[in-house]
Amino acid sequence: MFLIILGFLDICGGALLGFSLLPGVAGNPLFFWFGIVFLLKGIYSLFTAIGSGFYFDILGIMDTVSGVFLLLTLIGVTNEIFLYLGIGMVIKGIYSMLMGWCGG
Repeated sequence: MFLIILGFLDICGGALLGFSLLPGVAGNPLFFWFGIVFLLKGIYSLFTAIGSGFYFDILGIMDTVSGVFLLLTLIGVTNEIFLYLGIGMVIKGIYSMLMGWCGG
């Protein structure tokens, strides 16, 4: 059940990153809160991966970078790479939800 919730969160964050290219989204507090959540989620994932001896946690890196990009969107900084990372986050969210439903 926890993976399904995190997958849904990833899908929402990826969609926000995709929408960050639209004009007029700077200063939206939703980007701030999602940015903080993704930053904390990514840092936690990286620390737990390092603690278990796995030093290249690409999913944790994606969460951390997504959090930073969402916080940058808050102040009006956008780039085309935000869209591609958003697509990657949506794919990651779908994968997490499937793993949660299948019991993996």
